[in-house]
Amino acid sequence: MQPSQSPLNEASEKHTVIPWDMSQCLNPDCLHSNPGDSETCQRCGSSLLLSGRYRAIRSLGVGGFSCTFAAVDEQCLQAPCVIKQFIPPPTDASRVEKSVALFRQEASILKELGHHPQIPSLLAFLEEEGRLYLIQEFIEGQDLFQEAMQTGPFNEQQVQQLFTELLPILQFIHDQQVVHRDIKPGNILRQANGSLVLIDFGGSLQLEGQFRPITGTPGYAAPEQLQGQVEAASDLHSLAVTGMRLLTGYLTQEDADPFENPQQRHQVWHRLQVSIGPELTQIFDNLLQPDVRQRYQSATEVWQALSPNASQSSPLLPHIQPVLSPFQPAMTTLTTIVLKSEVGANYTYLKELLSQQNYATADQETWNLLLKITGMEEQGALNIQAVQNCPLQDLKTLDLLWTEFSGGHFGFSAQKQIYQRLGGGQKLDYAVWQTFGKQVGWFMDEQWQPYEQLRFALNAPIGHLPACFADPLNRQGVDRGVYGWWRLGFVSLLHRLSFIVDEDADSVGPD
Repeated sequence: MQPSQSPLNEASEKHTVIPWDMSQCLNPDCLHSNPGDSETCQRCGSSLLLSGRYRAIRSLGVGGFSCTFAAVDEQCLQAPCVIKQFIPPPTDASRVEKSVALFRQEASILKELGHHPQIPSLLAFLEEEGRLYLIQEFIEGQDLFQEAMQTGPFNEQQVQQLFTELLPILQFIHDQQVVHRDIKPGNILRQANGSLVLIDFGGSLQLEGQFRPITGTPGYAAPEQLQGQVEAASDLHSLAVTGMRLLTGYLTQEDADPFENPQQRHQVWHRLQVSIGPELTQIFDNLLQPDVRQRYQSATEVWQALSPNASQSSPLLPHIQPVLSPFQPAMTTLTTIVLKSEVGANYTYLKELLSQQNYATADQETWNLLLKITGMEEQGALNIQAVQNCPLQDLKTLDLLWTEFSGGHFGFSAQKQIYQRLGGGQKLDYAVWQTFGKQVGWFMDEQWQPYEQLRFALNAPIGHLPACFADPLNRQGVDRGVYGWWRLGFVSLLHRLSFIVDEDADSVGPD
């Protein structure tokens, strides 16, 4: 088994502030630190610029078959990045060939997955002087191992947030037939805005590939993973171990590690008798099972266990329909939705647009309907009072149409669930609002996205739509940089949604 980069009792140096006045030689036999403006190494004469642009600043650590460096891209205004250098194992040629395949596979995986906002992007894959290099996005933040070591064990709400943010990421990568295989606190970074990023895909596995080395971190890897078998449920097991370690504080190897033996983790969990709510209790009880067949098989099933009062159409549902449990309730039949309105609004056109997945026009039609049902057509804009008085039946119809025709991917309910899981309440918390914006794809690259750059397709992030109310150009927002007044209107809408009581008789019937 190939251990990961940092052991349990060692705080990772990843992604701390980069010093710009140094230049690290990449020659494995030298590694001399040079002045930051040097073109070649003062000791060995090697070039200090990869591909004429990437300059290593300092080493971040060695692990597996690679060495990682903090770096800058001199052709992109000194933009920070990470250089990962392949270090071949000093063994037989067949082992070297397999390790090269694994390194190339990591680059291929990052190329496919890196467009996700919570996964580092692949910037380049290079070969120079007979050495392989992977250049990826630099994510500044602190990993959860460091955070827990500094601030102490997580509380239940923090662990719930961990699951809320990581489950959609895991479902995304599993949908791409990739298993991470090294979920642990050191591979989860918290950015300055509070959102989490999953890093280090060096041990990831493409399920359809033929190269399947045993890898992972002892103390986190699932039992079947140590035997060479890996499934999506293996990542979910490691996520549960991560949550339990953060919750209980068992993060180091200084004392006896109760979670070291993967076959006994379920028993240890019961013996510790951790006081948490029923949802998390059920999740840990399930995911810590040593038998992979007794666990949830997808991130969506875990999401539904975490949110038992949510709609049967989970916000993660579109990502995993091919692997749904046969015991999962079927979705509402789309053709039998009753389009009820308290004020005589006609929802037929919106239903037609959503059934055709014409989300751009559907978003605008949703805005028109919001104006109509709130009596604000003449004003052409909403206000807080209008949202607070929005007819509940009409709000429910709007949400039901978006939810059902997107399989739970879009809709006010999906947005509400994400916002509340991030800790949002009735009182506006801008930090939560910003983190929510990043989760749903409205806030990217440290700025709120223009409405015309939003994605009106099912490959957009969960909760991305409807966003009609967020158009800063015609919604009369006071501060367009944060989607205008809607940062307050959104909180009011969520509070209004809480008054809706789901009754099957209200949602289905003859059309």
